[in-house]
Amino acid sequence: MFAGWELVDHTADVMVRAFGASREEVFEQAALATVSLIYDASAVRAAERRAVELGAPDQELLLAAWLNELLFLIEARHLVFARFEVESVGEAHAPAGPGTVRPAGRQVQLCATAVGEAYDGRRHVVRSVVKAATLHGLSLREVPGGWEGRVLLDV
Repeated sequence: MFAGWELVDHTADVMVRAFGASREEVFEQAALATVSLIYDASAVRAAERRAVELGAPDQELLLAAWLNELLFLIEARHLVFARFEVESVGEAHAPAGPGTVRPAGRQVQLCATAVGEAYDGRRHVVRSVVKAATLHGLSLREVPGGWEGRVLLDV
């Protein structure tokens, strides 16, 4: 046997590549791709709007945090979503002070709305489980004509 290495596909992960004219569109598309692995979003009614506001030290970590927050809402709050409206993704200054959980300094903030309803097992068929958005290979960058994001999902 000789020494060497190979690349092996791992069935427990799925890479999402999302793109759009803006960072906001990339976040929306990444969310749609993620939920498409879990259920059919066309079976979801737009009965409830859930505001989501998050901050992270950089835009890549914010993309992963956004998807993980949606996975939490799906799993723990038993919600399903039909669409996502990301109003803004941008830098904000996070002041330090009593009761502040996030660190002082620059933060990238997301303001969004997830539109959907409570999970109904009669109408919402679960396809698979997505455990988390990972940090492996995580990227969000400006490309010619827009933006592109990549997130590896642990399924």
